Amino acid sequence: RCAGRVEVKHQGQWGTVCDDKWDMKDAAVVCRQLDCGSALEAHQEGHFGPGSDLIWMDEVQCGGTELALSDCTHSGWGEQDCDHSEDAGVTCSGKRPACSPPLGPGRGTGPCCALREQRMYTGFRLVNGSTTCEGRVEVYVRGTWGTLCASRWDLSDAHVLCRHLNCG
Repeated sequence: RCAGRVEVKHQGQWGTVCDDKWDMKDAAVVCRQLDCGSALEAHQEGHFGPGSDLIWMDEVQCGGTELALSDCTHSGWGEQDCDHSEDAGVTCSGKRPACSPPLGPGRGTGPCCALREQRMYTGFRLVNGSTTCEGRVEVYVRGTWGTLCASRWDLSDAHVLCRHLNCG
């Protein structure tokens, strides 16, 4: 299954979504945006563990048919009265490839959405580049982002990561 804490990328920075008013309509939008099937559960109260970045969205209210979570009504980017014990999560019916944010409509230009699972889960991202497809490689392990050591990194590795991140 595709399940985890919901995080969005806004203005180049990842952040969580507060669970105030979080329901199955919101979860349905996230699952569809990530191509993860239908929503099975809308988790509240930091079910998948607390995030550590900003809290970007609060009071999210989707109709259930939006293409992206950013299309839903919310209190405004960064306007919130929550802490990370209130991070929202979802469980979706389908599966998706390993974490490869950013995903969804508006890739590279608008807010993106991803699930961050709280287990020994590894994801990759590129940071500090001028686009979402360039920058320093970071790896996500056990809830923490860190820099990838380049001692054995070569062009073949770069090709694999670019394909994994849908960057060509």
